[in-house]
Amino acid sequence: MKTLTFANGDTMPQLGLGTWKSRPGEVYEAVKAAIEMGYRHIDCAHIYGNEDEIGQALQEVFAAGTVQREDLWITSKLWNSDHAPEDVQPALETTLN
Repeated sequence: MKTLTFANGDTMPQLGLGTWKSRPGEVYEAVKAAIEMGYRHIDCAHIYGNEDEIGQALQEVFAAGTVQREDLWITSKLWNSDHAPEDVQPALETTLN
């Protein structure tokens, strides 16, 4: 898969699985299937309301040895309602959980 290279040398796969508007129960299966098919970039956001399912799918593919965490580029977003300095850390922790 083609990648983009950043100034610091990090690389990000150009193609990723978008998880916006995924129906409950479907995003879990979509993430697992995408990773098994070779996707290494998963695009997420807390506002999408499906991070728990995505996290469960990721835990399972890690446990199964399909990929390791360092093999994936996971994108999330700090939503507009969380841009105040005092809101950034809690929003980040919610996503990481």
